[in-house]
Amino acid sequence: MTFSDFEKIIDRQQYPTMKWNPHDLNRHFGSEDVLPFWIADMDFSAPPIVVEKLMTRVQQGIYGYEYRQDSYYESITNWYAQRHHWSIARPHIQPCPGVLSAIAILISQHSNEGDGIIVQPPVFFEFRLVIRKNGRKMVKNPLQLVDGRYQIDFDDLETKAANPRNKVLILCNPHNPVGRVWTQTELARVDEICRKHDVRVISDEIHGDIVYQPHRYNPFASLSETAAQNAFICLSPAKTFNLAGMIDGMVIIANDEYRQQYDYFADRYQINRTNVFTSVAIETAYREAGPWLDDLLAYLQQNITFMQHFLDRYIPQVKLVEPEGTYLVWLDFGGLGLDAQAQAQFLAQKARLALNSGFWFGREGAGFMRMNIASPRSVLEEAMIRLKLATEVIG
Repeated sequence: MTFSDFEKIIDRQQYPTMKWNPHDLNRHFGSEDVLPFWIADMDFSAPPIVVEKLMTRVQQGIYGYEYRQDSYYESITNWYAQRHHWSIARPHIQPCPGVLSAIAILISQHSNEGDGIIVQPPVFFEFRLVIRKNGRKMVKNPLQLVDGRYQIDFDDLETKAANPRNKVLILCNPHNPVGRVWTQTELARVDEICRKHDVRVISDEIHGDIVYQPHRYNPFASLSETAAQNAFICLSPAKTFNLAGMIDGMVIIANDEYRQQYDYFADRYQINRTNVFTSVAIETAYREAGPWLDDLLAYLQQNITFMQHFLDRYIPQVKLVEPEGTYLVWLDFGGLGLDAQAQAQFLAQKARLALNSGFWFGREGAGFMRMNIASPRSVLEEAMIRLKLATEVIG
C-alpha cells in the first residue's frame, strides 16, 4: 500500500457507520453539517491483503461452525514476539467479544458491588459506564499535565490503592485520549504499588501498535512474571487494522487460577465462539499486514506534523499535546477563553467540526478536545481551515 491509498476519499455513508451517521451527529453536535473526527475508527480501507483473504473466504460459500486453528494463535504470538518483544504463551490467550466486554467480566470477577475501581482521567469514557453498570464505584487517580506532558501521580495512586475497598486499576496503555505511551519505569512503579496493596491491574492495550518513534509500547505483562501474574492484558487488532466492526478481542491471563475463572465464565455464557470472517481477518492481519501498518504509522506521523505546523502558524491559541501513540490527538483550547460548554458549541456550530469534548473523559478534560486524525490529509486540511476561519471571527 502506498500513501496515495491513504489519500483516497471513501464514502462511509453508504453503510450505517456511527461516525458519519446524521442522527448521531445531530444528537451529539446539534447538526449533521459537521466533519466528523470523533468516533475512534479510521477513514482508511483495511489492509488490502485482509480484504483479499476475506473475499476468498466469502467465495468459498460455506459458513458453518469452525474452530481457531493453531495458525490463528501462532499469528498472535509471533506478532507480539517479533514486534513488541513479548512472549505470550498460547494457553494464556482467552477470546472475548471485545475489550470492554473483557473489562466488564474481569471487574465483576475481581471485585464486589460497591468496591472501588481506579481509573486515570482524563480517560476513555466507556470505562466509567462499565464500572457503574456493574455496580462498582469509580475512584479517580487523575493524570498531571507537566510541561505539556501527562504524568501519573504515583503518590495519589498509592493512597487510592492502599484503600482495601479499591480492588482494581484500569490502566490505559497507550493512554486514550492524552496519547501517552507509558515507559517501563512508569509501568514498573504502577506494578509495584498495585502488588503491594493487592490491587489487580486490567490493562487496556488496544492502541499498542499505534506508537510513534522514538517511543515504544511496553506490554504491562512483559515487565516481569510477577507483574503478569497480577494483570489482565486486553488486546485487539481492531484499532491497528481498522477492523473494529468485525473483530473480537482477547485477554491475556498468565495466572492459572484467574484464567480458570475467566474460562469458566466464557463457557457458562458461551462467549468464546468463533466467527469465520473474524478468524480470517485476525490471522491475516497479524501474519501479513505489518508493512501496511508501517506505512500507516508514517502517514499518521505526517498528519500530526501537518497539524502542529498549521496550529503554530495560524491558530496559536490552540495547543496540540504531542501524541506518543494512538491516532487520537488531545487539543488544548484554553487559549480561546471559552468555558467547556461554549467551547463545544463553538466547535460544532462555528467551525462545523465534530470532536469529542474533553469533559466526556472526566472533568479533568475540560478545556480540551479529542480529535481523530486517521483521515486523508485533504479532509484534515479542510478541518484546519474551518477551525482557522472560526477562530478569526472570535478574535
